[in-house]
Amino acid sequence: MRENVKLKFSFLKLGMAGDFVEQSKKLGLIHLSDLMTVNLAKLKAHRDFTYTWYAEMLGMLKVHGLLHEFQERTLGS
Repeated sequence: MRENVKLKFSFLKLGMAGDFVEQSKKLGLIHLSDLMTVNLAKLKAHRDFTYTWYAEMLGMLKVHGLLHEFQERTLGS
């Protein structure tokens, strides 16, 4: 994974809404680095996971230029 100072940022610091931040905490994700190293299968199996949250998360990654890296790490593309 490339070194990126943004990876140390919390979702709140990245400008995400409070609902997104709270749901992320329930999923065990506090910082962007947590998301970039998550096991996607386990994340999707979590009882608090929703595809609405996931879509918002993908949008956030795209805005911050990290979507491709996330896809490579989690989907092996």
